[in-house]
Formats: sequence, C-alpha cells, structure tokens
Amino acid sequence: MAKHDILLIGDGTNLLKTIGWVLDYKGFAVKVTASPEAALEALVKKNYDLVIAKLTIADRENLDILKRAKRLNPEVKTMVVGDKRDGIFPLEAYQIEVDDYLMMPVSPPELWRRVNRCLEDREVMDLQPVQGSAASAGKDVSANPQLMLIFHDIRGSMVATAASLKLMARGTAGGMSQTVKAKIQEVTGRVEYTIKLMEDFIGESLADRYPGSGAEACLDLSQDIVEPVLAELAAEIRDHHITLENRLHDHGDGKLVVKGSKLWLQSVFRNLINNGVKHGGRNCTIVVDFQMEGSDSRLTVYNTGKTVPEASRSMLFSPIRSLRLPQNRHQGLGFGLSLSRDIMQNYGGDLWYEAQRHGSTFVVSLPPC
Repeated sequence: MAKHDILLIGDGTNLLKTIGWVLDYKGFAVKVTASPEAALEALVKKNYDLVIAKLTIADRENLDILKRAKRLNPEVKTMVVGDKRDGIFPLEAYQIEVDDYLMMPVSPPELWRRVNRCLEDREVMDLQPVQGSAASAGKDVSANPQLMLIFHDIRGSMVATAASLKLMARGTAGGMSQTVKAKIQEVTGRVEYTIKLMEDFIGESLADRYPGSGAEACLDLSQDIVEPVLAELAAEIRDHHITLENRLHDHGDGKLVVKGSKLWLQSVFRNLINNGVKHGGRNCTIVVDFQMEGSDSRLTVYNTGKTVPEASRSMLFSPIRSLRLPQNRHQGLGFGLSLSRDIMQNYGGDLWYEAQRHGSTFVVSLPPC
C-alpha cells in the first residue's frame, strides 16, 4: 500500500497529537498543525491524501480550513473528529462534504479502520476480478471498482444524514412530539445499519484481493443469517402489518449448519424477505422454513399473494430485465434476484422459484459444511 500523507488540523491539545502518533505508528506520513495559519500554510505547500480536523460545537476556524482544503484539492478526503466531552459538532460540519465523522476516544484499530475507509478508493482500481458465475455474466459483484466507489460516496452522504437526524432528535431544529422523535430514532437506526452493510461490503470486497482470504465459513443458518436480517427488517414488517412465521426453530435444538459468507448469505435472504414484503403486500403472510434434500440444506421463503405469471417466470433471474430503469423507482432496479442466484451458485448452491396456489416460494439450496 502506498504511504498516504495525512494532515491533522487541531488546537494544540493532546487529542490530535495522540491521533498523529497512532497513525504514524501505522506507517502513514503525518503532519500535525496546532493553528489554522499553520494548517493553511501546509495545504498551500502540499497536496494531502486526507485532512483530519478537530472540531467543537463552537469551532469555526478549523471548519473554514477544511472548506479551503477542498477548494485547493477537490480530490482530498476529509474527516472531522471531536471529543465526546465536547458534545456534538457545529451544525455546519454536517452541511459540507465530509467523508467521515468520529467521536474520540476510540481504539487504535478502530481509528486505523476508519482512516483506511476514507483512503481505500484511491487503491480500489488495483482490484483483481473475482472468478465465478457473476463475473462470467459481466457483473463482478464483489470487486467492481466503480461499484465500490459508488458505495463509498453513498456511505459518506449517509454518515452525514445519520448525524443530522441525531441533531434533530436532540431538538436542534425545534421541539417535536415523542412519536416524531421515536420515528426519527428508528430511521437513524436504519441509516446506521445501512452504513454498516456498506462497510462490510467494501471490507469483504477488498479481502477478495488476497488469495484464500475470503470469509467463507461454517455458519448457523438461524443465528448467523436469518435472525439478524429479520431483526433488521422488523420495523418494515410491522409497518406493513405482515404476519411472519419463522419455522427454523421447529427443527430441533441443533444448529442448522451451512457453508458460505455471512455477508452474502444475509444479502440473499434480505432480498427474498424484501421481495415478500413488496409483492405479498400489506397484511400478507411470510413463512421462513427449512428442509433437507439428501445432503443439501434448503431455506424456503414463502409469501401469500399473487403468483408470478408463468410467462414471466423464465425472466425472474435474468439480468436482461434489469437493463431498463423502472418507471416507478420504488419498484427497484431488478438486480436482486439475478445477483442473489449468482451468489448462491458461486458457493455451489442455487436459488429458484416455485409457484404456489396462493402465493410464491423461493428456495435457496445451501451446501453443507
């Protein structure tokens, strides 16, 4: 990895000095400045890869330097840090383009991880294609550099969104009812979980650069895959008045062990549940079940409602149907099922559709460990 240049903008306190020492120990080229004037002088003399500014609720000078850094070098990555004892950042810090926000103290590994997140798209073009059916279909899901750059940019925007929502919940935009405040907190939780998913996606994609470094493992289907996704989507299921039956617990006390990546298998299951919510409609029933067929484990997701017309079933998993943007953006882009099947086939499994009399079932074939 290239040795990145990092500029720290602070106020001479020990917080920035400690961050500088931690990053220097990790091999970054770090310059610590104790005043806005010194920071501006450094920015004029050199292009930095990352600028980290310490901000407090009353801080304005360092915020202005951060804006100047972007004007001098539009490609620079930026991060703002604060001390938890100081409370929150100034409101303007959430209104400019910032790649990450960080409240100290944090552990050195967490600091390194967050800094690497800001810098990683500078190296993403070196990623090697991942072999598999997704790549052969022309859609390299896990190491597509353009896709990773998009995820990185979306993540930055969502970090700012979550921070703004937290400010609203604290009353900075005026008073609100407990119902509104609870809804804002719920939305904030969803945004933060989405940020985590993006970070996991980027992290696993980068891991694919190194042979034998994949996250494939023996997993408990219920505990590692199904239950986390159902917990994540619980609010949406409740809002649609959907009856959910999770029958995995009916299959004894033993673990339902399958092989794969937690990130990707959760992604497949999440897509199937979202499909059930969307196509089953309000007041539908979704049933999650499990069965064994020979040595293969099969996870089934059934939803009541209309079945897919027979003439359309052959196109359900085709990426061709995704080439047109839907007239209604809420319908999605149609990539989910195609990519989900590619993911399963990469792990030696499969995904298919079975029409039912009063609904639809998607079957996921999972190879055992």
